[in-house]
Amino acid sequence: MSPLSQRKKIVLVGNPNVGKSALFRHLTGRYALVSNYPGTTVEISRGRLISDGIEYEVIDTPGITSLVPQSEDERVACEVLLREQPDVIVQVADAKNLRRTLLLTLQLVELRRPMVLVLNMVDEMRERGIEINADALAELFGIPVVETIATYGYGLRQLLRAIPRATVPKNPLHERQREVLGMPLEDADLPVGLIIEWMEVGDARFQRQVEQLLGRSRLSPVRQVLGPSPASRGCQGCSTTRSLCRELERARAQFLEQAVLTLRKEGRKQPRRELAPSAFRWWMGLLLCGVGLLIWEELGGRFSWPTPTAWLTHLLLQYVAEPTQAFFHAHRLDLVHHFLFGRPSEPEYGVLVEATRVLTLFTPILIPAFVLMRRSARFLHHLGRWTRQPLTGIPILMVILILVYELVGYTGAQTLVGALEEILFGAYLIPWLQSLIPSGFFHELLVGPYGLISMGLTYALAIILPVVVTFFLAFGVLEDSGYLPRLAILSDRVLRLMGLNGKAILPMVLGLGCDTMATMTTRILNSPRERLIATLLLALGVPCSAQLGVILGIAAAYSPVVILTVLGVVASQLVLVGHLAAKVIPGQRSDFIFELPPLRIPILRNILLKTWLRLRWFLGEVVPIFLLATLALFLLDQIRFGARTGIEWIEHGLRPLVVGWLGLPAEAARAFVMGFLRRDYGAAGLFDLARHDGLTTTQVIVALVTITLFVPCLANFLVIVREQGVRRALAIVGFIIPFAFAIGGIVGRFLRALGAFS
Repeated sequence: MSPLSQRKKIVLVGNPNVGKSALFRHLTGRYALVSNYPGTTVEISRGRLISDGIEYEVIDTPGITSLVPQSEDERVACEVLLREQPDVIVQVADAKNLRRTLLLTLQLVELRRPMVLVLNMVDEMRERGIEINADALAELFGIPVVETIATYGYGLRQLLRAIPRATVPKNPLHERQREVLGMPLEDADLPVGLIIEWMEVGDARFQRQVEQLLGRSRLSPVRQVLGPSPASRGCQGCSTTRSLCRELERARAQFLEQAVLTLRKEGRKQPRRELAPSAFRWWMGLLLCGVGLLIWEELGGRFSWPTPTAWLTHLLLQYVAEPTQAFFHAHRLDLVHHFLFGRPSEPEYGVLVEATRVLTLFTPILIPAFVLMRRSARFLHHLGRWTRQPLTGIPILMVILILVYELVGYTGAQTLVGALEEILFGAYLIPWLQSLIPSGFFHELLVGPYGLISMGLTYALAIILPVVVTFFLAFGVLEDSGYLPRLAILSDRVLRLMGLNGKAILPMVLGLGCDTMATMTTRILNSPRERLIATLLLALGVPCSAQLGVILGIAAAYSPVVILTVLGVVASQLVLVGHLAAKVIPGQRSDFIFELPPLRIPILRNILLKTWLRLRWFLGEVVPIFLLATLALFLLDQIRFGARTGIEWIEHGLRPLVVGWLGLPAEAARAFVMGFLRRDYGAAGLFDLARHDGLTTTQVIVALVTITLFVPCLANFLVIVREQGVRRALAIVGFIIPFAFAIGGIVGRFLRALGAFS
């Protein structure tokens, strides 16, 4: 490996959602999250590439629309370009959008670093009957231009050959800029046009950083144009810079008009063949029938109607499970039979039984949707519009939520958790280990009530793992389909009540995967005020994947009304707190400008890879914490302080709050103590309590509301400290803890007074 100082640096830069992270993965072998929405990359990723004996450090940057930053992630990308002094800049571009590509290229050429231009997603471009004259484009800027399809690795060899041939680009606006600025640009050796636009932005912190990175002495030629020390006095809105910026923008706009007309041409490949009108109507009819079947199943489960899944399950049990039971028993394979078909008293825990149910529910919707998305641009166009309009967007959202609930809340949190916890761990593994380990300290430590295996591993692997697997799969499909940006537009009106705009829905939805990552994603928001409000709401009431799955699992065991009540209470508190925060925190809501990516059929390989990498991260973080927390509970249970053990003292100390105010059993105090370490660990404790000791419906709702509004987990808290500072992080936690218990108690009293639940 070469010393760091001898490695050449490649910086990947480009508009949001153009495939930089996919290209980064192909070049370095390192995985950077790849999704179909802007803002996926919010941190700098670094990897190593060796090509033709030359070692490179490859740096992936957040997507930018311009080198004049308007958000935190754009500022970070600009700083990387200035600080790292890359040997090669690889601009990754969406080939379908030549105008946006060239706008950024015109800014990048001012940096005077060797460049390669990558036209990515050329397959989608050609499907639209478009071609770009890559040779003319290469000649215009004097740099290599490569066509790629990053998701499939197409064009990667050409890119590797182009990188060593990267050259400093020509600036086609050089003469025009010299006329506008009235100075010889060669002598300045600086991106003069960009510096003037950076001064106009008015971001004093960024301006100081630019001065530091470029050197104050080198900026003197620019100061001669603008006047003395523009950065130090914050030259935003100065007439000189404003007029210069307008002239530069006008020059770019004129160039882009001409360049797009010259470089873009009609493609030789015919656009994708459309479904015939009759076939389109046929598949649309099948899709609507699939949605109708889903509604029938949901209502049938609620009102005990006969449904197709119940009928198929009955056939499977009668003609497959029962006849084969004796065979499996004779060969001592009862565990396998129970795993496939469930125990006779609990057939719903059978994996094969659940697979039949899922196929019956999902395939009537997914197959017609797949065909229509694959074969009909007309359907994609209409679907994109339907998902954004409230009249059609809300029903589509409801169908998606039902499907996610069926996969995560039922398949993951009911069937798979039941199969692992009740059958594998509860009926076989733990009893076997208990019989194997002699009574005493190690018996209690490993397989006792607070044992590392019987509690720590059971919670992590048998309760949480199935939930997050199914959630990550569902979440990956939503990410890659391009639905989330459309949800941002649909939710813009609601988010305005909280001082945010539709863009904030992305960190909120990402928080359903992991609040820690979502807190970093708030950088895509345009103002510090919006980032603070979004961070507060994430910490307050957006449950992570494991916690959400456990909530769905508990609620599914009671009634759909339970989950609707819990989500309704939490959502109302998010709106209330967000609205009040927007009133208290000074500042204005920024404009909502958002690029919609195309709707796409998710690639199974990418979804499986993302799920696996997220699981690997999850297990690496969760299992040690769960084991340490279980060990702490074990020690508290073993150590006596007077007449009580440590746990009994905690339950006794929290009794006025947990029993008196919330109306929960004293044992629920353990779940809240566990929730201080990780909210999903606390939720798993509630899950265990609800399944084995039984809670009334009102108690379940109160417990779930409180644990959902509870403190952020330790990792999330540390990220809040990094993003917002210690004082704000402590203020957020100091507000959330009493607020969560106050709302939980109020909800409990209201429901008991109403007498709506048991």
